[in-house]
Amino acid sequence: MRERKLYALIGGLLLLAVVYLNWEPGSGSGSESVFEIRIPIPWLQPRMGFVTRNSTRFVDSETGSLVYVTGWNSYWLMSSGSRVRVSEMLRRGRDMGMGVCRTWAFSDGGPQCPPGSMEWLSIIETILTRKNTYSGVMYSDEPAIFAWELMNEPRCVSNSSGPLLQAWIAEMASYIKSLDQKHLITVGLEGFYGHQRPGRLGVNPGQWAASLGSDFIQNSAVEQIDFASVHAYPDSWIPNASLEEKAKYLARWVDSHVNDSQNVLKKPVLFTEVGSHFHVKKNGSYDRDILLKTVYDKVYESAKLGQAGAGALIWQLVIEGMESYQDEFSLIAKEHPSTYKLIMQQSCRLRSLFGKTDNNSTKRFNLFRDYLIKMISFVGESNVSHCQGLHTNNEQDLLKVYYVQLIIYLCCFKEA
Repeated sequence: MRERKLYALIGGLLLLAVVYLNWEPGSGSGSESVFEIRIPIPWLQPRMGFVTRNSTRFVDSETGSLVYVTGWNSYWLMSSGSRVRVSEMLRRGRDMGMGVCRTWAFSDGGPQCPPGSMEWLSIIETILTRKNTYSGVMYSDEPAIFAWELMNEPRCVSNSSGPLLQAWIAEMASYIKSLDQKHLITVGLEGFYGHQRPGRLGVNPGQWAASLGSDFIQNSAVEQIDFASVHAYPDSWIPNASLEEKAKYLARWVDSHVNDSQNVLKKPVLFTEVGSHFHVKKNGSYDRDILLKTVYDKVYESAKLGQAGAGALIWQLVIEGMESYQDEFSLIAKEHPSTYKLIMQQSCRLRSLFGKTDNNSTKRFNLFRDYLIKMISFVGESNVSHCQGLHTNNEQDLLKVYYVQLIIYLCCFKEA
């Protein structure tokens, strides 16, 4: 009799634990609480392929199906996230049909000079070999991870001809591959062409762009770099241009990088940051929607032709209560119906080209939602100080990565 009561007590406590672990309270007054069963046990997870590449296309290693990306950036997700905020942001991304969220490790800050460069390799090893607290799966073995990004917008102004940055990219990419052969790697470039590409300098937004020590083709051509990355900020790069001029420039910018990725690099290209200001025009349209649609249309055209344009990620999405973390390009998507619709349309039309909705995708999202979906940027800031090392902050900030869940490729879509 006593044993029966004990079993009943244990069963009741386990039930309460399951309810607690799977209950997601809303993050704001307009958010609904969610209850979903998630079982973070590795051998109970649905089988999931890694994202790999076949020439200029991303493919699912398990099914062989093509993968095209409609995604978003949430810079704040690692430094200012919480379980509620992260879950809510990922849920909203899923509801718009998006599949990849890009964020930071998080190691923003000043230069790290030798012997700090040796510590940097240890930091990479710590991230790649860390086991997920929920699943027990090492990050280097986690198929839900889409890719590693070396650095956000790397520059080396003190060595504008580019060899120092090029050597750093090759060294870091090779080291990551020595620890992790399963995941894709990209650089994190803005996409500017260097002086060594005189025929491409007209694609840059200004003469200044060629003197930053980076070159889209040279940097992306490193053997261990699996796909090219490009940013797009016409409002910042050509601020005095009209909206029509910005849209034309942006179309040319995307075309150039898709063509070079297809014909020169022979690798996929992702437009990993697409940002624009929010201005209402007289006809009721928004600058941001017009410019974002320009990129989306070019990606879609490339997808239809089977070319290298593999997707785009808007910069950046936030949720309510994150006002202090917003920049001039941030938005709460549901407060801007036209942008929300545009994102959903892009997700749906890419999906309609290459395959049906995966019936298991929602299950995959539910099981992995606590693991923090993202394509990670190992380093936060844009300049390699004197090209001696990388931008870090301090040991405490670098260690933040230890107690959050990293980088997940979310292969979930929702029918529109």
